Amino acid sequence: MVELAQLTTWVNGFLVPVYVTSRIPSSRSPWCARWWEHPEAIGRLHALWLAYQAMSDTDGAGITAPHEWHRDHLDPALASLRAPDGPFSGCMTKPHQDTHNPPPEVTVVDHTGV
Repeated sequence: MVELAQLTTWVNGFLVPVYVTSRIPSSRSPWCARWWEHPEAIGRLHALWLAYQAMSDTDGAGITAPHEWHRDHLDPALASLRAPDGPFSGCMTKPHQDTHNPPPEVTVVDHTGV
């Protein structure tokens, strides 16, 4: 739970103000104010945050690491999350209309007979 709290602080305090609000949410580039209710978003944002931590230390990662983080991690992650058919596709598509549509649950059938 501590790690999720730290991720939430990073997403809401850094990622959203710096990178999400630069492109106002729309049907072509949605965002969900309740991103933590989308399991795919949690996975992608967690991976993005871990990469950010590793690549922010330019002493260890090198002076080009921040650029590489943007190119190799941030841009693809935001493109996937904010795609018209991505996990936020039904959420907050209009700047002044906060809509949240949680992802549908998928039934998993245990075929092992256990």
